[in-house]
Amino acid sequence: MNKERILWWFVFVVLAGMLILSFLGFFSLATIIAVNPEAAAFFIGFAGFWLFANRLIFGYGLLANTAKAFLDGRELNKEKIAQKANQPIEKLEEMGIVSLLVMWKNHLEPFKYAYYLGFFLVFTISLLFELNIIASITFAPIAKGLMFGSTIPTVIVWGLELTANCYLTESLNKNAEDR
Repeated sequence: MNKERILWWFVFVVLAGMLILSFLGFFSLATIIAVNPEAAAFFIGFAGFWLFANRLIFGYGLLANTAKAFLDGRELNKEKIAQKANQPIEKLEEMGIVSLLVMWKNHLEPFKYAYYLGFFLVFTISLLFELNIIASITFAPIAKGLMFGSTIPTVIVWGLELTANCYLTESLNKNAEDR
């Protein structure tokens, strides 16, 4: 009975410590953001563009994983891939896995272009402030922080897109060799 009591107190102290450290971390982060508007703009840019890129991050990641599974010879569910590719299930028998993967990639293209357009606009505004084409002591660091924050999700999207394209190209080559 005494061992259980010691264990419960240990768990309580560890959880209370984690709660206190989380609160202090949140408080220090809030203090840094309140004192430095560039840091606030960085976090807003990061969070905003992460939400904007969410469909692309998970879409290209899952597309790359599915194409890799096809290359490894694992059994894939054509219905789930057709749903991701936004294709009707009625035509499922006449479509192959690779063609569904290509349709899935094409389904993500409009979101990719909208995302890159948003990043390009933020980057252009930041560049205009940095080159003093538009001069503002107040808004220049905020635009710079917003651009730096949006860069992280953009690099992740770009990397996942390249990975998915690589696996998709290998899948197309494997499909052509099998025929």
